[in-house]
Amino acid sequence: MPDDADTVWLPEHFIGGHAALDLANAVFDRRIPAPDNELLKSARDVAGWLRASGLADDSQAQAVAGVADAGLVERVREIREASHSIFAARAAARSPPAEALGLLFRRAANGLSAGRLEPCSTRLDLNFVQWQDPEAITAFLAMLSVEAFFTLPDERLRSCPRCGWLFVDTSRGGKRRWCSMRTCGNREKASRHNAHAH
Repeated sequence: MPDDADTVWLPEHFIGGHAALDLANAVFDRRIPAPDNELLKSARDVAGWLRASGLADDSQAQAVAGVADAGLVERVREIREASHSIFAARAAARSPPAEALGLLFRRAANGLSAGRLEPCSTRLDLNFVQWQDPEAITAFLAMLSVEAFFTLPDERLRSCPRCGWLFVDTSRGGKRRWCSMRTCGNREKASRHNAHAH
């Protein structure tokens, strides 16, 4: 059962257009980190994120939530930060950092070579036992980022100028600026209005 300290995942957390970007965005704010900026604080938060993102069903998420290994959250955050550094660089038309890319490739390869991940056609599916294995979960998330690295179009990758969240701009003209008009877009409008009012 979730407790009051668990992160509540909302549709607004999943604006990236790809699960690897949504994972990279799993902090409150990238540009001006708040004192409590972390959204992945426990195995339950990781489980909730996997469930809300559509990557895991209820029973799979419950398996993740029950992982007692304290290293799970640390490993998932490591994948998140490597993913963020790669896709933020690409959104800014810079070369992705080799160390971060190497880390993702290593985590994915280790999971595959150790038999922790089983390819199912071109997708990876984890069986119930694997959802309880921190290494398998980490390898699964690393594979998502590796896949995104090869498939997401650089010219459509964006970073929100207000919060720094990443997203694929799928708008017709490619002019989407904010992660979400409902959050950062409206906040920017309000701050501009207040600045003009003074």
